[in-house]
Amino acid sequence: MLNGAYMAKIEAVFDAGPFIHLQEIMQLNLTVQFKKILTTPEILEECKRIETVIRELKNVEERKLTAESKNLAKLLLEKYDLDLGEATGIALCKQEKVKFFFTDDLEAKGTAQMLGFESHGTIAIILRAYREKLLTKEETKKVIEKLYQHSTLFFTKDLLDWTIREIEDFKRK
Repeated sequence: MLNGAYMAKIEAVFDAGPFIHLQEIMQLNLTVQFKKILTTPEILEECKRIETVIRELKNVEERKLTAESKNLAKLLLEKYDLDLGEATGIALCKQEKVKFFFTDDLEAKGTAQMLGFESHGTIAIILRAYREKLLTKEETKKVIEKLYQHSTLFFTKDLLDWTIREIEDFKRK
């Protein structure tokens, strides 16, 4: 989870995965937890099917990379096993001095963390929605199960079981 950071007060950069996976389960509204979500034209291109829906979110802003940030993205593409969206997302974190990067790609998470950013995925967004009382315990379990059953997110049964235990064990204040 997010080490207790209250997401309504933070900015984050989103890669395509969280946008796509939340939309697949009709939970894109959970992005309301964020003060501002930054993304790049390259990431939006990966979300072409749902780009209109993403652009309707009031807290989402598209940002272009500076020349220096484009160079970093190119370096990330060449040095790590990232796609263009992931590389531009991490470069945008550095450019805009944003601490949180949301992606569902393991390589991108590791690269972002190695560069000093906190990296989380769609599951963390859902769990945080529960912690912040946007969802009840039962709603959260249903959303997680729907993510497991009906999204394109690579999600193992072990991870599903662990996530359900986290929901069950969490004590709200």
